[in-house]
Amino acid sequence: MVKIDGVNALTYGILDAGVGVATGVIGYPISEIIDNLKPIWISTANEKVALDLALGASASGTSSVFIAKHVGLNVAADSLITAATHGVGAGLVIIAGDDPGAKLSQNEQDSRYYGKLAEIPVFEPHSARNAYDCALRAFKLSEQLSVPVIMRVTSRLLNTEGYVERVPFESLPDKRIGKSVWNLTLLGRHQDLLKNKYPKMLEFAETTELNEENGTGVIGIISTGFASTVVDDAIERRSEVAHLKLAIVNPLCQRRVDSFLKDHDRVLVIEEGAPLVEESIRGKVLGKLSGHLPRFGELTLDDVNRALNYVGADCISTQFEVETLESRHYKAEICEDCPFLPFYHALAKIDEMIAGDMGCIIRSASPPLNVIDVAYSLGSAIGVASGFENGGIAVLGDFAFLHSGVVALISALVFKRNVKVFVLENRISAITGGQQTPVVSDLVGALCRNYGISYKIVNAIEMAEESFENLLRTTKNSKGAFVVVVRASCPKYSKPSQNAHA
Repeated sequence: MVKIDGVNALTYGILDAGVGVATGVIGYPISEIIDNLKPIWISTANEKVALDLALGASASGTSSVFIAKHVGLNVAADSLITAATHGVGAGLVIIAGDDPGAKLSQNEQDSRYYGKLAEIPVFEPHSARNAYDCALRAFKLSEQLSVPVIMRVTSRLLNTEGYVERVPFESLPDKRIGKSVWNLTLLGRHQDLLKNKYPKMLEFAETTELNEENGTGVIGIISTGFASTVVDDAIERRSEVAHLKLAIVNPLCQRRVDSFLKDHDRVLVIEEGAPLVEESIRGKVLGKLSGHLPRFGELTLDDVNRALNYVGADCISTQFEVETLESRHYKAEICEDCPFLPFYHALAKIDEMIAGDMGCIIRSASPPLNVIDVAYSLGSAIGVASGFENGGIAVLGDFAFLHSGVVALISALVFKRNVKVFVLENRISAITGGQQTPVVSDLVGALCRNYGISYKIVNAIEMAEESFENLLRTTKNSKGAFVVVVRASCPKYSKPSQNAHA
């Protein structure tokens, strides 16, 4: 046995399962797993392409893993939902990194609902050891049933430590996807999933040893994921509390849950994120829907203790203050030595709608700059600005441009939208750990030349704030698209002498 954290537990589980291809997109909290899988990692521009690549590897007989943060799973959802009924070849597991509390993400989201939507298994490990075991079992289950399997993790699960006993690597025979699915209609594929595969998922959920139960008492707790660890801490000094830990949350092991409900007078469902399990249980339980637990943020020990203290009440009210930047003591400004600062200062003086993006640019939205009006998702700035009533400005990084902004630019060029696009090219995904980004200026130039659109490439360190102001003002009332690539290097990841691109 070795003592490792959740990141390495998942890494070992993936490798020991015989996975040959890993792909996805970096982002909190799953970047460290990706770093560990470099020998089998294949980079892609966005999550949709990454999942398609993983599906292709699986179809041709190579076990694969797709890794992304929760909002990245949104990007890949189109292929995910269809893959459930079309089927896969070798095992394919999707690791979704959720961010309760939205510490480093644009929203809180519970990725487990994708499992319910696609009607495929969802694992949610509660410890490092359980994460390793879940990974091994998830790939086998995927291959046995020919469906993708989702595993939801969070930062605290990935940081937790435990003892793991690795199993010998067992090379699985190649399993290519069959062609029999083409004998079915699209409706027939869904019927096949429900008739022949879903019952096997249910039976696995009911019988798997990955679900654990301990303790006895009149009070019962059903927990999932890292919440199980928080519950363990809360009930350590409490007697008469039984604890059922679910490592697979979709489909729900309803028979086992029904038995647990019969054995206990009061049952709390404690999970992090949305009340997915709580909503799935047929019977009286307490949890987020009854007010015993909050429906937002990371689950704390105080949250669990409060729920236990009021377990005798059927419903309780929860009062809370809406979090602000001030109350969170949150300050995320553009770095003082950022070479793009003169550009941001110039933007702040322009009276036009400005669409930003997820990345360093988002830090210019709050005081003191107050530059950005709206920002929705990675790569969305060009599409959003194309919809502004009187035209506007889109500002996005090169990583965001490759991720999905390039499609929006093509749309703006083809359909002649009034939009001014500024792509900040530093060739680094600076906010997620300094991963290299391919050069985008050549692609921008090729697209603009093809459609007869004006574009410029400027060097940020050679442009003063006044120069950027003049550039912005002269294009304010321009029609059609206008594109500028602003080049500079991020000082955080380069030496001062490298601040200009050749």
